[in-house]
Amino acid sequence: MRRSHVRLARRHQWTEQGRLERLQLLRRATHASLTQLATPLEDPERLRGQIENYVGVVRMPVGVAGPLAIRGEDAVGSYYVPLATTEGTLVLAVTRGAEAMTSAGGASVRASDSQVTRAPLFVFATGDSARVAGRWVIENFGAVRAQAEVTTRHGRLLWIEPILLGRRLVLEFTFRTGDAAGQNIVTFATDAACRWLRRQAPFSNVEFYTLESNISHDKKVANLTHAHRRGRQVNAEVTIARTDVLRHFRVGPEVIARVALEGAYSSIVSGAVGAQAQFANVLAALFLATGQDVATVTESGTGLTIIEVDATGDLYASVTIPNLLVGTVGGGTRLPSQRECLDLIGCSRPGSARKLAEIAGAAVLAGELALVAALASDTFAQAHAAYGRPKKAETAA
Repeated sequence: MRRSHVRLARRHQWTEQGRLERLQLLRRATHASLTQLATPLEDPERLRGQIENYVGVVRMPVGVAGPLAIRGEDAVGSYYVPLATTEGTLVLAVTRGAEAMTSAGGASVRASDSQVTRAPLFVFATGDSARVAGRWVIENFGAVRAQAEVTTRHGRLLWIEPILLGRRLVLEFTFRTGDAAGQNIVTFATDAACRWLRRQAPFSNVEFYTLESNISHDKKVANLTHAHRRGRQVNAEVTIARTDVLRHFRVGPEVIARVALEGAYSSIVSGAVGAQAQFANVLAALFLATGQDVATVTESGTGLTIIEVDATGDLYASVTIPNLLVGTVGGGTRLPSQRECLDLIGCSRPGSARKLAEIAGAAVLAGELALVAALASDTFAQAHAAYGRPKKAETAA
């Protein structure tokens, strides 16, 4: 495409005219028909801040898993959980786990307040200069906080932790972000604080600076995941009576617990961060349906599943998600379909981000139980053969 054409398309960035121009350019350049992308499913004006060079919508099927009974602090009751996926068996599996958990009275779930970090890096001439700057930040925390919070109505700077690496100083800013997942909140606030810091004496001769050092493990799997919260920590647990385990999963608690334990051993050998079956599978589907930043599944999708037999012979199961990044305002939560999915689970009103986190934790636990039980009963492959592929006639067509 010629540069003049690209500029013309960008001049009408969030208009229907601009979208049609870009589609026409793509058709000429690639000879693709783009019939489905051409279907006008969204108002481009409403997508400002969501997408650039907008050409159309990729549609995802949404199913509901449930009913899922939850006993949380904010999520209390029975829920039908929306999951956007193209993987056959996923919704069915979460529903199967939800039915077993609901028969036991539901999952007990607790979610912490949110903590979201941004960790800028400063390089000084010497380690002494870096130490002086780190101490100065702690002594003047109130002033730094005031500069950061000018940019946000929802974010609150909780603390700053200086991390010395020789002559390098990482300042890990930790914020509370309210109902927002908070990625943009912490970026804008930290940027404002650092612009002010760089005008102060201890930072005036910094050799190098970058807004993010990677210590915050933003959208990455990291060994810090379990010890260092970024998002909300969620714990969900349930105890299911032996008779209900046999009825729902057609296998005994001991076999399910043994499969989970063997899986944990293998996770250690593989070097995995945490030990679990399919956190990312359930979370990605829920994130797509409710307008979350899907890339944060990388950090949100690590954690620990424990499945064991208790003293009475019943099945105990729990999941810990150390870093769940979810929000009910901002980002993709503004889109109409995603807003409807949030409304479906009662999470479209102010103050509902913790509720969404609790629902996510319970859904993940349901998915873990179902998958481990399918492996224990040796029905995993059969389930995917029955529900995870199209019929032969459809394949031929």
